[in-house]
Amino acid sequence: MKSTELIASCTIFLLNRPPRSSGNKTMIYLLSDQAHEGVEHLPLFEIRFDTTPIDLAPYDALVFTSKNAVKALDCLDPSWKQKASYAIGEGTAAWIERLGGTLCFTCEDSYGDRFAEKIASDLAGKTVLFPRAKEVSSSLYVILRERGVWVDERIVYEMFCRSYEVHCAPPKNARLIFTSPSTVRCFFKNFEWDESYKAVAIGTKTAAAFPPSFRVYIAQKPSIASCIDLAKAI
Repeated sequence: MKSTELIASCTIFLLNRPPRSSGNKTMIYLLSDQAHEGVEHLPLFEIRFDTTPIDLAPYDALVFTSKNAVKALDCLDPSWKQKASYAIGEGTAAWIERLGGTLCFTCEDSYGDRFAEKIASDLAGKTVLFPRAKEVSSSLYVILRERGVWVDERIVYEMFCRSYEVHCAPPKNARLIFTSPSTVRCFFKNFEWDESYKAVAIGTKTAAAFPPSFRVYIAQKPSIASCIDLAKAI
């Protein structure tokens, strides 16, 4: 619950911060829930954790596809730290280690379907829990089941779009970094698209969330740092 309250208080602070003047400089906006040095931060969603108790005793391993799932499970039951954890991406793995979890495998590929293919054989014979968001873009759960892995899934957090007034929209010629399909959806709930904008997506699934007519630049690596490098180059 403390984590949820912290997110809410940060929301109030960020939403009331006056927009910065762009001048003649091309502005880069990061639209995820985390800030990054050197770019503007416009968080388009907030995270709410599910506080329903969970029994982790039956599970041998945990599969994480986001840092928010790690944080949410840590609030529910600290015993997760003794379970073998499989992570997608360096960011998720870093949070597992930061909170004292047992990291067994990190997949550098950020796509859930390929992640599932890589870990299926190692999870054979284990009872696995997949703590996840309410909305997911991959078929990880289905693929693991099809490969004979005994896996349960549990929704541990949900993402909600924040609301902004029109004057908070990024200025003309801004480079906008989208880190998930949810950021695309939340952007269009708040703002009109200006033809001078350039969109940078962290991966193909995020890029696919745009209308087909849009030109979207995809980062070479599925990381915020790679997105920022691309935004500076275009």
